[in-house]
Amino acid sequence: MPTRKQRRRRERSFRHEYEFVLRDEDGNELPDEPRPERDTRTKSPARTAKQSGSKGAPNKRGQRQRTLRVVQPPTWQRAFKRGGLMGAGMFVLFVFVLKGGSQSSRAVTAGIYVVLFVPLTYWADRLAYRTYLKRSGQAPEPTSKR
Repeated sequence: MPTRKQRRRRERSFRHEYEFVLRDEDGNELPDEPRPERDTRTKSPARTAKQSGSKGAPNKRGQRQRTLRVVQPPTWQRAFKRGGLMGAGMFVLFVFVLKGGSQSSRAVTAGIYVVLFVPLTYWADRLAYRTYLKRSGQAPEPTSKR
């Protein structure tokens, strides 16, 4: 965050529509050259969607609201990828880094962690998705009960 001095200096530089400020003998400001027009590039669709959303709109208490990040529904394929990566890291940690006990007991313990990380990851994704649905006001997808 800029300091007060930096903010004042920046405000001073944008106070005029021209780039340089010349002063005469009496201390009056004289314009030198007009500033070129600002770049009017087209904004990306993602940026304009963010700006037109509820982020800038104040809520009841006058505070700005955050835009919710879109959370994808949980899938077992994603759970296997994430859980497999975490499990592989734990396997390397248990077998090669940690010392204590026999090599085979550490490998078995690491294998148990690998197996448990996949459903744990799916559960975490499901929890995040359900929380997202509640916050966004959408109805959760109906699940078939057996």
